[in-house]
Amino acid sequence: MDRDILEEHDTVDFDDALKSVDNFISHIDEIIQKKDLLYRIDIQKAQELVTTLSSTKIPNNYFSYKDFLREKLSQKFELEANDMVLFLDDGIYIKFFKQIENKNTAERRACGIEHDVLEEYKNEYFPNEIYKEEIFELLPCIVEDILNFRKIDPLSFKKIFVHALVNMVEIIVLNKMKTDDIVLIRGMSFYLLREVFDDVMLYIADDILFNFANADKKAGEFLSLFSVHEIIDKKGKRHKPNPILDENNHAWNMTTIRSTMIQHKKAKQAIYEKKEALANIKKKLEIYKLDQVKLTQEIEEKKKIEKELDKSLEKVQKSLEKIQNATTDKVKFIDGGVEKIFDRKPLIAKILKKEDDIFTEKNTIKRVIENLETRVANKQKDIDIWSRKYQEGKELLKNIEKTGHPTDKVYDNIKKALAKTLAKR
Repeated sequence: MDRDILEEHDTVDFDDALKSVDNFISHIDEIIQKKDLLYRIDIQKAQELVTTLSSTKIPNNYFSYKDFLREKLSQKFELEANDMVLFLDDGIYIKFFKQIENKNTAERRACGIEHDVLEEYKNEYFPNEIYKEEIFELLPCIVEDILNFRKIDPLSFKKIFVHALVNMVEIIVLNKMKTDDIVLIRGMSFYLLREVFDDVMLYIADDILFNFANADKKAGEFLSLFSVHEIIDKKGKRHKPNPILDENNHAWNMTTIRSTMIQHKKAKQAIYEKKEALANIKKKLEIYKLDQVKLTQEIEEKKKIEKELDKSLEKVQKSLEKIQNATTDKVKFIDGGVEKIFDRKPLIAKILKKEDDIFTEKNTIKRVIENLETRVANKQKDIDIWSRKYQEGKELLKNIEKTGHPTDKVYDNIKKALAKTLAKR
């Protein structure tokens, strides 16, 4: 990320940010959209808070401002271990995981709902398998917010990943099917998740391996806990033997994975560089958008001042007209809330001076607003430029990834082995 972009942001004091969060939480019932299992806060309602928190130095015990806000929301709504707070582009979602008793039938994994019934619902609400696209749009957020290897170890991953993935699919099902039948929601979610489960786990494995190849220390620590032997981590937690086994029952360890990843990275350097460049472009876009929000908010404040000045000017001009039309040398005029007698001519001069002062202030405010609007327009140009670069980069990356390499087969073997190991409960 460019240093000059970072320097554009003033750091918000944590105590001030905490007050903003507490104020937001205290008024949350006024803005939140509630369903039985899913609450949603529109991003427009939370944008000011997100802008504040993203500019705040959060205590080190939180991975990011999202975890800090997640903790506050969890306390507010008394969330349990399997409930979830998810930050998406269009809003903040609070998903409740309701435990239900599975029926002891052949269709137990679908909550006792028959395959044909589920298939009929799938075709009705998810034609052309659009659920797959929607799942993989949500998955990066789940990986970043919930299943992030930087926050959890393999033991924790195994405890939470199924609930996290089911919650993810239930958000999609709830938004599409508009039903309160929890058995149907859960059964449908299981049904859809099973159809993409292998690909979902491959995505998660690929994310870990990609970051490991780029020398991410946390990715290395996460992978190091998979072994044919029992391991005790830095916190003293015991990890039972849990090797990464491929389809030939070959165990992959840190050394063999690293060796393969070095070769694969060299072969795929163009892809890695493009992904890193895209990540940086996305960060720039986020910063430009946050800047634009701040500037827009500032414009609104200045326009409020401008309106107040217009009211004051109108009041002054009415008083001036009344006094100028007076036929006596002495006139009554309210000054400081008290009606007094003034000489007409000096009073006219005084009011004209006040009128000039207001005009001067109005012109100053107008120039400030024009300057801010120019900056907003310039930010929009930056957003348009970098959005175009981001889309072009994504297309270029897509084309590059179509080209194969001999190391791809070995890498895919490791990825499948890691995905299978991650999925073991």
